[in-house]
Amino acid sequence: MKCGNLTTMKSNSLDIENKTTPNTLGFEIDESKYAILFRRNFIRLFLTYVLPLFLLTLFFLFEYNRIIKESLHLHLKSIAETEAQTLDLFLRERVVNLTNVFEDPNFEFTNDQVSLEKYLEKLRKESEAFVDLGFFDSSGIQTMYAGPFPNLLNIDYSNESWFRKLIEKQERYVITDIYLGFRHFPHFTIALKKYHNGNTFILRSTLEPTKIYEFLLSSTVFRDVLLTLINQEGKYQLSNPRLGSVLEQSPFLPPLKPKVGVLKTEINGKNYPYGYCWLAQTQWCVIVLSENPEAFLSTSFERYSLLLSAAFMFFLAIVIFFRAKKIVQYEKEKEIAEMEKNIARSQLEHASKLATIGELAAGIAHEINNPLAIIASEAGLIKDLLNPEFKQNVTPEEIIAHLDIIQNSAFRARDITRKLMTFVRKDNLKLDYYDVNQIIEELLEGFIEHELYVSNIKVEKNLQPNLQKVYVDANSLKQVIMNLLSNARDAITPPGKITISTRQEGKNILISVKDTGCGISKEQMEKIFMPFFTTKPVGKGTGLGLSVSYNIVKSFGGTIEVESLVGKGSTFTIVLPIKNQ
Repeated sequence: MKCGNLTTMKSNSLDIENKTTPNTLGFEIDESKYAILFRRNFIRLFLTYVLPLFLLTLFFLFEYNRIIKESLHLHLKSIAETEAQTLDLFLRERVVNLTNVFEDPNFEFTNDQVSLEKYLEKLRKESEAFVDLGFFDSSGIQTMYAGPFPNLLNIDYSNESWFRKLIEKQERYVITDIYLGFRHFPHFTIALKKYHNGNTFILRSTLEPTKIYEFLLSSTVFRDVLLTLINQEGKYQLSNPRLGSVLEQSPFLPPLKPKVGVLKTEINGKNYPYGYCWLAQTQWCVIVLSENPEAFLSTSFERYSLLLSAAFMFFLAIVIFFRAKKIVQYEKEKEIAEMEKNIARSQLEHASKLATIGELAAGIAHEINNPLAIIASEAGLIKDLLNPEFKQNVTPEEIIAHLDIIQNSAFRARDITRKLMTFVRKDNLKLDYYDVNQIIEELLEGFIEHELYVSNIKVEKNLQPNLQKVYVDANSLKQVIMNLLSNARDAITPPGKITISTRQEGKNILISVKDTGCGISKEQMEKIFMPFFTTKPVGKGTGLGLSVSYNIVKSFGGTIEVESLVGKGSTFTIVLPIKNQ
């Protein structure tokens, strides 16, 4: 580059664009542009003045409807929770009644049928729901029984699920679901376990479900609801005849959590809201259903509001359609422009590569001529050795040694051409994690280093070992470094020195190319990254090297920093970010 006055400066992240102002004289009016502007203003005014009033009306409508429905939901949930607490209390009392019998000091664990019947009579005074009373040993045989089904005496209950659960687990008592059992009609059981003299005994009582349902109905003051009980499988345990029969599958399947809530279910083609609450004593759920589903259906005012909203949403859909179409068109044009930009940049990069190779043509030719000269020399020597006129008594081993030299020279020439073709090949970017030291060594190795040596320019390497890898395209980074080396060579009046160094600073890897050339003036510094700007003689420089190099580094997320002292030299530093692998 051309030297100027003494100037020291540092340039970071230079990004200069050539902008032109279009000539507006003699233009034609684009009517479609004004049509679009009209539509935009119409929509803007409509959204500014009409839409807020419309939304405010809808807000009050839906808020009113929400409050009404929420109050009804709270009503159902409150009843369900109250009835669940009542039933829990009822079951706890029955468990306590049965426990009092079992814990009675006078209770006989032997075959005392008369005492068991007295205890049953006492239990029925506590609650009419008690049907019978049975006593079991650990084998599952009902050894004593008091109640209306004497045929259940000495029946083996060891395979009943409630019996196994009580024997095998730590529960002190169990409350079963409604089941048919040996008596073949719906009932449920409360059974208690007790250890006596090293043996396990069980006292069981059957309860009448209809009595419990009557108790529930008598405890509620609300007559506008239907009450039912289901188990975890959704089967009716207690049910209003209008909904279904006991042990039938119900349409209700509330979740276990939350314990209390309001859901909807479909019955006879209609959606019914219902409140639910799970019991604490057993896995039953109280379901409360409104007898008047019309209270939850939309009123005529709501229907009109929904129709109006639907019409408005259709209108908005049309607006959104046109807007979306425009956005898509914009994005498409943006993508096409970006593709054209990338193609142009790729062409510039390729042109820069070819220009750099052209400038190094002498060194490349010298590097290829060396192995070719060796090949020619060795081939002539072998020819002379095999010529009968010279009467050389050569062995095959001697011939093989000369052929090895020819082969190695051929491989040397092949490696030079491969590296050259790899550099100038127009490939797509192959981003990966690379060691910058290895990239520099591969680049300097061969004709680049030799070219500088022939030009009486010393290359000094100061590469920090064990650097973290950077995410780049290796061939593009080689092109950047080669451009900087080529510019450094052109700026030096031999003899001179180029120092290439690497180091890590924080989260960045720095590659510096320092020369002892003429330096860069302040005026040149402002233009060096502009396309086609060069200070080299006509025919020697294209002005693309630094511009292409800067764009390549920028695409890696980095930048190029420049420090220069006129008459002393310049330092170009490539800053590349470290990205986690």
